[in-house]
Amino acid sequence: MIQIGTLLVNFEQREIRQHGRSLRIGARAFDILEVLYRANGGIVSKDAIMDAVWPGAAVEENRLQVHVAALRKMLGADRELIKTVPGRGYLLVAANGHAAARERHGCAATNGGGLPAYAAATLVGRDREVAQIVARLRDAAVVTLVGAGGIGKTCLAVHVARETRGRGEPVCFVELAKASSRDAVLRTLALALHIEATDDFLTHESLADAVAAAPCLLVLDNAEHVIDVVASLVETLAARNPALRMLVTSREPLHIWAESVIRVEPLAVPARGACAEDVLAHSAVELFLRRARSVAPECGADEAAICVVGEICRRLEGLPLAIELAAARVATLGIEGVASRLDDRLNLLTGGLRSALPRHQTLRATFDWSYALLDDNSRMLFRRLGFFAGAFTFDAVCAVATEPDMPIASVISSLSELAAKSLLTVGFSGAVAQYRLTESTRAYAMEKLRDEGELQHIATRHMHYLQERIEHGRMLVGDAAQGLPGSEPRLALDDARAAFEWAFSPGGNPALGVALAGSLVGTLLQSSLVHECYERAGRALAALDTLPPRSVDTLCEMRLCAAYASTLLHTGGAVHEAQTLWKRVLMLARQTGDAAFEARALWGAWNTTLACSDIHASFRFATRFEAFAEHRGTRWQQVLAAEMIAVSLHCFGEHEQARGRLERALAAFLELGPVQPDSLGLAVDPFNFGSGTLSRITWMQGHPERAMQLVERVVNSIRPDMLEPSLSHVLAVAAVPVALQCGEIETAARYVAVLQSQAAVNGFEIWQTYSECHAGHLEILMGRPETGLAKLEPPLQRLMSCGFRRVLTPTIAVCAEALARTGRFAQAWARLDEALEFCHVQGEHFFIAELQRVMGVTALEQARATQAGGRAAMADEFESQGRRHLLDAMQTARDQCAPMLELRALLNLVDHLLERQETARAASLIEGMSKGIDLQSKAPDIRRLVALQHVTRKMRLPLATGNGAAVVENGR
Repeated sequence: MIQIGTLLVNFEQREIRQHGRSLRIGARAFDILEVLYRANGGIVSKDAIMDAVWPGAAVEENRLQVHVAALRKMLGADRELIKTVPGRGYLLVAANGHAAARERHGCAATNGGGLPAYAAATLVGRDREVAQIVARLRDAAVVTLVGAGGIGKTCLAVHVARETRGRGEPVCFVELAKASSRDAVLRTLALALHIEATDDFLTHESLADAVAAAPCLLVLDNAEHVIDVVASLVETLAARNPALRMLVTSREPLHIWAESVIRVEPLAVPARGACAEDVLAHSAVELFLRRARSVAPECGADEAAICVVGEICRRLEGLPLAIELAAARVATLGIEGVASRLDDRLNLLTGGLRSALPRHQTLRATFDWSYALLDDNSRMLFRRLGFFAGAFTFDAVCAVATEPDMPIASVISSLSELAAKSLLTVGFSGAVAQYRLTESTRAYAMEKLRDEGELQHIATRHMHYLQERIEHGRMLVGDAAQGLPGSEPRLALDDARAAFEWAFSPGGNPALGVALAGSLVGTLLQSSLVHECYERAGRALAALDTLPPRSVDTLCEMRLCAAYASTLLHTGGAVHEAQTLWKRVLMLARQTGDAAFEARALWGAWNTTLACSDIHASFRFATRFEAFAEHRGTRWQQVLAAEMIAVSLHCFGEHEQARGRLERALAAFLELGPVQPDSLGLAVDPFNFGSGTLSRITWMQGHPERAMQLVERVVNSIRPDMLEPSLSHVLAVAAVPVALQCGEIETAARYVAVLQSQAAVNGFEIWQTYSECHAGHLEILMGRPETGLAKLEPPLQRLMSCGFRRVLTPTIAVCAEALARTGRFAQAWARLDEALEFCHVQGEHFFIAELQRVMGVTALEQARATQAGGRAAMADEFESQGRRHLLDAMQTARDQCAPMLELRALLNLVDHLLERQETARAASLIEGMSKGIDLQSKAPDIRRLVALQHVTRKMRLPLATGNGAAVVENGR
C-alpha cells in the first residue's frame, strides 16, 4: 500500500482506503492518480496524462479537469498534494510512500531526479525496444541509446525508468542538457542525487561513493555535448559500483569498456503506394494520427487522407520528433497542406510542446544542437554533403565536398565524426562504404550551405561530377543503386534528379541544368523512364532556347532534341513538334559530322511520319536512311533500313512486297544476334517492331492463326530490361488489333488490360488513349454498340487532335460502322469521308478497302432505314451505292493482295444479296472466295464463309438471312 495524505492506495488491486474503509472512485480518476504517482514528483503535462488515460482518443481538456477535481475532493484537507503548474501540467507532491521507499533503501540519492514531464505517458511502436533495453540492463553495467536528434532516445529512457520504478527499484534521472562543463555535469548529478556537496567534494570518486550505498538505475540524458566528461564519469562509477546500472542517451557512443550500445531506429513507415490498410499498420502513422487527432479529431477519416499521412511519414523517414511537429500543424494546414509543404520542412516543423526542451521545440533547433558540436572541417563537409540526395561514396565526397589541400586523413576523421553523431548513415555494398543523409538532415545541410554562400560553388562541382559519372556509364537507376556486392560503386538517379531540380529553381543555374539533362536523358531512356525523360528534356529545351548562344555544346542540344522528340510519340505531345525537332537534329548532325546522330535523326523522322501517317514522307526518310546505311552505316543499320522500307510499303498497301522484305529483314536480325539499337534512341526493339507489322499483314492475307502466333511470339519475346515502351507499343498497334480482327476476344481483353495498366504506370498518354479506343471496340464486338461508341469516340478524337494517326484508320472504320448500325448516318459519313480523303492525300492505302466496305455497309443500312420510311426511290439509290462501294472494296483488296479484307466486304455483300433473294449471284461470289484463305481457321469471318459455302452448294438458303443474324455470325 502507498500512502498519499490520509489515503492508502494499492495500485495493483486498484483499491483506495481511508480510515479503514474503502472509497469508490472512477476508473479514469484512478488512472490519473497512478500517472501522477509514477512521475515521482515530476510535472506531467496534460497531453501526457490524456495519452496515458485515454490512449488514441480525442478528449476535451475539461474532462481531465473534472477527474482531477474529484481526486482533490477525495483528498479533502490534503487536496493541495495535487498541484496545477500553469502552462505545464500537474504534479503530485509529498507522497508519504515515496519517503518510505527512500528510507528502506537507506540512501536519499537513489530516489532523486524526477522524470521529465515532456515525455509522453505512452510510447508508440517502441515496445520491442523498451524490452530490449530492460533486458540489456540486466547484463550490462552501461547501456547507451544512440541515435539522431528527435529519434526518441529520451522518451525510451523515461519509459524504461518508469518500468524500473514500477517494480519498486530506485531510479535517478539526470538531465544534462544545460551542463556544459565538467563541473556543471558533476553539480547537475549531485543536485539530482540530493547531495549537498562543496566544489571540493565534486569528484568522480566522491559521487561514486555517494551512489555506492544502494543499487539503482542512473539515467544520464543528453550526453553528446559533454561526451568526454560523461564517458569518464560513467567509467568511474561502473568500476566503483558493480551493482549500479546506468542508461545514457547520446547522439554518439561513449566508447568505454563497460558500454553496450543500442542504436535507436526510426519508427516503421509504409512503402510508397501502400493501401490504406497497410499504411495504418505502421507505427509512424499511428503516432502521427494520435498526435494530429488530439488537435483535429476528425483528421484522417478517409482512405485518401490516410494514404497522404503515410506519404508524410515516409518522407519524414519515421523520425518521431518530425512526425509530432508535422501532426501539430494539421489543425491549421490540414493533412494535404502539411504534405505539400514538406519541401520547406525546417520552417514548417516548429511549435513543439511548451514543456519540451528547447532543442525539441523545432526541427531546426534539433539540428542546430548537433551542428554546434562539430569542428570547422566537419561542419564544412556536412553542409557540402547536402547536395547528395541519394547514396554516395568516398570518391564522391572527395570530388564534391572537399578542398584540394584537405588531407585525406582529415576527410576520414570528419566522416567518422558525422557518422558518430548520427548525422550521416553508413552502409556497405560488399566492401565499399556508401553514405547517405536523411531527407530532413539534407534540408538542414543545404540551408547551412546557402548561409555560408557556398551553394553555387558546390553545385557546379556536383554537376560536373554527375556528368562525368553518367558519361562513363556509372549511373545506376533507383533502388538498385543501394549496392551491388562486388560491383563498382555507382550513383543513384535520385542524386541527378535533385541536382536537376536545383538548377532550374530560383537561384539555380539553368546552363548547368541543361548540360546535366543532356547527359541524363540517355540513362532515362535506357531505363524505360520515358515520361520522366519527356518532362526533363522538355524543361531543359525550353531553358536552352533562352540561354545565350553557345552556352551548351551541340552534342547536348542534339541529345535533348532527340530525347524529347522520341518521347513525344508516347506521352501525348503534338506530333508535328517531333518532326521539327528531328529536322533540327539532322541539321546539327550534318554540321558537326556526327554520323550516329544523323542515323538517329533519319530513323526518328521516319518513325514520326508513320505516327502522322504521312506515308509519302516516310518513304523519303526510309530511302535516305537506306542510302546512309549503304555508304556509312553498319550491317545492323542496313537491315534496319530494309525493315523501314518494308513497313512503309505495307502502309502504302503493297502488302506482298512488304511481307517478303520483312521476313528477310527479321531473319537477318536473328542472324546478327542482340544488338543495342543506339540509332533508335528508344528501347523499341526493331525485331518486335517488324514482327508486329508482319502479324497484321499475315491476318490481311488470310491466315489468322498464324498471325496470332506471331503476336504471341512478339509479346513473349519482350524482356524485362526492354519492357517499356516496347510492350505498350506492340500491344497497342499490333497485338490488340490483330486479336480483335481474328475474333480472339478473351485474348484481346487480356491484352487491353495489360496495356491500360502499363500506360497508366508509365504515363504514356498516347497508349492510354489507344487502350480506351480498343476497349470501345471490344464493347461493339460484344453486341453493345452504344456503350462501345461512348467509350471509343472521345479518345479517338483526342488522338486525331494531336496528330497521332498510326494504325488509326481501322479504328475509324470500326467507329463509322457502329455509327451506321445505330442509325447515326451523317456522323458515319463524316468519319468515312474525312478518313478516305486523308488516306489518299497521305498515301495511307493499307486500309482503304476497309473504309470502302464500311461505306457500303453505311449505304445499305441507310437504304433499309429509308425503305422503312416509305421512300423507295431513295432507298434504291442508297442500295445501288452500297453495292458499288462493296465491290470497290473487294477490288481494292484484291489489288493489294489482302484476301481477308476482300472476304469481309464479300460477306456484307452476300448478306445483302441473300436478303434480296439473289441466291445464284451470292453463291457465285462465295465459291470464288476460297483462294489464299486458310479455310481451317476458326476466325469468325472464315467460319461464316465456310458455312455459306456449305449451304449454297446444296442450293439452300441459310437458316437465318436477316441482317441481324448476319451481323452476329460475322462477329461484327
